[in-house]
Amino acid sequence: MIAVDSIRQPTDRTTAQALNKILRDSPPAEMDIAAAYITGSGMRDLIKVFENALGKNHSTMACRWLTSFDYCRTEPIALEAIRSLPNSSVRIFDAEFCLSRECTPRVPFHPKAFFVRNSDYEYLLAGSGNISRSGLARGYEAGLSVGIDLKATPKKSSAFRSMQQSRKWFDAAWGGALPLSDKILSRYTSIFESVDRQKSPAITEDDIASDHPTNGALRNADLQKLRICRNFWIEAGNITKNRGPNLPGNQLMMKRLTRVYFGFPPTVAPENSAIGTVELSFGGGDFDDYSVTYSDNKMDKLVLPIPGADGPASYDQKNLIFRNVAPGRFELSIGSDADKKGWLRNSKKIDANFAMKGGRKWGVF
Repeated sequence: MIAVDSIRQPTDRTTAQALNKILRDSPPAEMDIAAAYITGSGMRDLIKVFENALGKNHSTMACRWLTSFDYCRTEPIALEAIRSLPNSSVRIFDAEFCLSRECTPRVPFHPKAFFVRNSDYEYLLAGSGNISRSGLARGYEAGLSVGIDLKATPKKSSAFRSMQQSRKWFDAAWGGALPLSDKILSRYTSIFESVDRQKSPAITEDDIASDHPTNGALRNADLQKLRICRNFWIEAGNITKNRGPNLPGNQLMMKRLTRVYFGFPPTVAPENSAIGTVELSFGGGDFDDYSVTYSDNKMDKLVLPIPGADGPASYDQKNLIFRNVAPGRFELSIGSDADKKGWLRNSKKIDANFAMKGGRKWGVF
């Protein structure tokens, strides 16, 4: 038996949907992934595919991830997320050479392929999309998946031979790649987070132009910095008393499209509409889900941990800083005025310090 499916993204069959079907139909014992680059948003979306298709069983799947440092497009936070997955290992194609040349490759690593197998079936999904939000679901991409029944497909058939040849290609590339150690990841992160790189980030498929009105909006170059920076700070100002006149509020109003820092695209959203949820933790507490919405005052609104319960006594007039610790997951803390001066200096180094119309300052670094 040979099963064939096509990717026709973003219309009626996305890469994520095609992979979801394979995983549901033939829960794998092993999977190999080759991707030119991996973004934090792409990693978050891919984990959701795993969870939707396999549930908690996805953690038992042995997975080899092969990617690159080419052009500083792979995000360190995505690599950290991969390393935290049970039964996963990651290698980097031509890593030493790339690191020695400020992440410029001598031979670009450009595949986008998923190899999925169990004792009965083997699948290969190959397409044009990287492991990014755009590559998995939102951008225009094309591809094919082929699956074979290992017991029923003749070993001399072109399908069986092609699958084996593709497997040999991956094994050879894997064998020549460098395991991602703490030292190698640290060296790459130092380049990725350098002032020059943060001031002018490498563009990925997740960097799309906003179709929001341009009047007063953040520039594309600003949005790219929001995507790659780990830290976002903001003067909270006076928080709206959304919980009642005698209770401190927990809705933070932010500049429109600040949502990009939190992993969401800068696409138009109707007023008072949901954008998504993120996981927040205050002061080392448990992570929980909090909503991001687009408000009728044309600002992005983030719900914060409830004051006095999961959060501080109050957010009013505080200096808040968020740190992205995993795709979709952020630690929140409060800083002093001296801390804020340091944050401002770091943001100014990469031209990523801003102020809202009301005067509240904010930035990323």
